[in-house]
Parts: sequence; C-alpha cells; structure tokens
Amino acid sequence: MKRTNIYIISIVAAVILLVTGILWTLNRPNERVAEQPSNSIIKSQRTEIIYTAKPGETSLKQLKEEANDVITKTSDFGEYVDSIEGHQGGTDGKYWSFYINGTMSDVGADSYMQKGGEVITWKFQKL
Repeated sequence: MKRTNIYIISIVAAVILLVTGILWTLNRPNERVAEQPSNSIIKSQRTEIIYTAKPGETSLKQLKEEANDVITKTSDFGEYVDSIEGHQGGTDGKYWSFYINGTMSDVGADSYMQKGGEVITWKFQKL
C-alpha cells in the first residue's frame, strides 16, 4: 500500500512540474531581437515603414530617426531616399515612396514639414 502511494505522489508531482514548466514558458515575456530606434514606430517590415509624424520635422529627418541604414542621394529636385535597410531603389523596378495619411505625397520628403499626428508610410514598390 505504501509503495502505491509513493507512485501516485510521484506521478502527481511530475504532472505538477510539467504543467508549471509549460505555463512558465507560455507566460514568459518575449525577448526583443532588436531594439527599435523609436517608440513611435507603428509597423516596420522589410519593404514598408509606418510611423506617426512628429510636428516641426521633415518626413526625411524623422525617417532617418525611425529606420536603420537610410541612404539618400541628391538630385536637382532635392534629397531623396535611395535605400532603407538594404533595399535600394531601382531593384526589380522598385523605389521608395512615401505617403501622408494614405495619399502618395506630391512633394519630396526633405521638404514636407510635418504638422504632427499624420501617419507617414514608406513603401518599397513599383511605381
């Protein structure tokens, strides 16, 4: 009889340890792989970056704060984004363009002065 009780207690203890381990694993906070440059990032993917505009900054200036490895070039029309995080303009006919509240901007990002609160979206896409 004592031996049966020891087996039952051992099985119950093993089940409790197993359930505790599973629950601990599921409730553990996710580890961050990479720290984002800013808390205002809404979404960041390889070919799309979306953030909330800060007032009094150009969209280009804030993009450089929000994304990694932003490379710009200068043309007769001003400074433009050539590459973000390794996605270079002209690759597969795609280029970086930016949208203000869902509408493609008709001015360059270096000259658009943000009011604040707009949703700025950068897309790497065929135009």
